[in-house]
Amino acid sequence: MPRFVLTLTILILFLLEGTVLQLISPTAWGLSVVTVPRFALVSIIMVALFLGRREGLLYGMCFGFLQDVLYGQVIGVYTLSMMVAGYFAGLVLLLFHRSFAVVVATAAVILFGHEWLLYSLFRLFSGTAVDVQWMLTERILPSVGLNLVFALLIYVPMAKTCEAVLARKDRQHD
Repeated sequence: MPRFVLTLTILILFLLEGTVLQLISPTAWGLSVVTVPRFALVSIIMVALFLGRREGLLYGMCFGFLQDVLYGQVIGVYTLSMMVAGYFAGLVLLLFHRSFAVVVATAAVILFGHEWLLYSLFRLFSGTAVDVQWMLTERILPSVGLNLVFALLIYVPMAKTCEAVLARKDRQHD
């Protein structure tokens, strides 16, 4: 049951970021700053940090593919970027002790890397070139900031849900 709740939560966040949250974005209010809510990705990063790199990779692959199919122009770009983000977030568990500071720092770096990878892939395969400075100041950094605030808000609930998943997994193996 905890894994179902975890997956359902990420699915709801995924649907919210593509629908309701578009109505309250800064561009809807006429501002030049573009913030892209990546709440499902933030959740996947948390899952990878608490459950490991394999879980992060699988959740990243599934939700990245869903992102490509529903909202993307090219199949595979979000699948690749979210898989890489989930896997590398899970690798942090092997290198560092999990603490609040490590989770926040990892989320910031992974979110920035994800946005930068998307920019690089779209620039590589697209005919139009977008200025790097504009992309950093008007899109990537504001998006990372928004998603980092969301990561701070969901840290405790995601930690408890992932602990319940681990506890259930341990009970099944006994």
